[in-house]
Amino acid sequence: MDNLICQCCGMPLSEEELISREKDGTLNKEYCKWCYANGEFTYTSKDKLLDFCIAHMPNPDNLPDEERRKAYDGYLSQLKYWKEKA
Repeated sequence: MDNLICQCCGMPLSEEELISREKDGTLNKEYCKWCYANGEFTYTSKDKLLDFCIAHMPNPDNLPDEERRKAYDGYLSQLKYWKEKA
């Protein structure tokens, strides 16, 4: 498998079952199955994805949420999906 990452959330797509599918069942290797399912995007707002990341991503360094949000936002802003929405 290629070194794919979801162009919405940045998750590594290391296994085929993580890759999204179009309505017709074909693979869409640009997104994970949680960000894009059956031909539709889950996140249309970066703020909603950032809210999810803050609530669910590990925080081993106990960083403040504002600092984590800024870091995630910087990373997400480099991905194709969010670049196209900017």
